[in-house]
Amino acid sequence: MKHYIYFMFIQLIFKINSDFVESANVNILSTSPIGPFKMVFKRIYSCNPTKNNKIQHNFYLSHRDNTTFVLGNTTSDIPLDDTLSLEIKLANKDSFGNWNENAFMHKSPNACSALKKLYGIAWNKIILSLGFKTTNCPILPGFYLSPGLDTSVLKDTNLPKAFLYGTYKSYIYYTRQNEIFGCVAIVLELKRP
Repeated sequence: MKHYIYFMFIQLIFKINSDFVESANVNILSTSPIGPFKMVFKRIYSCNPTKNNKIQHNFYLSHRDNTTFVLGNTTSDIPLDDTLSLEIKLANKDSFGNWNENAFMHKSPNACSALKKLYGIAWNKIILSLGFKTTNCPILPGFYLSPGLDTSVLKDTNLPKAFLYGTYKSYIYYTRQNEIFGCVAIVLELKRP
């Protein structure tokens, strides 16, 4: 909880600074450690491939024509619905190359609805690009082959538009009563645009 409050405080400071900069027509944001960002995807993988999770994402990155795509498949033995919870844990890499685990943690009930809210207007593009047949909740069990998700679509989501620059590892879990039903990890760098 204290990390969440810390990030919210930094975002508040950034908002105050950006309002000041806009009104004063000054460009001081070039040295700020927080701001609008460009996402550079480094890696995507299953958190625990040796476990037989009920929802398994087998994704990988492909780069072509200066665009990054998420390819792979999802195998689901259970529906991705609102009986599951969505948990996100964020680790950040420090200046020595060490990961600071659980730098930010978030848990939402109603996993499918929470994902839909998080993805916002990009929900349909993301879900269809990952190979799912419907954009409605729940997402039914089955095997889904991704034709390719262009990661630039993520700029249209409800993710924060300003954040601390750096390298992060995001763990996204589907859980119910502390049992993990699926997990995917994404390593990305947030850079100045």
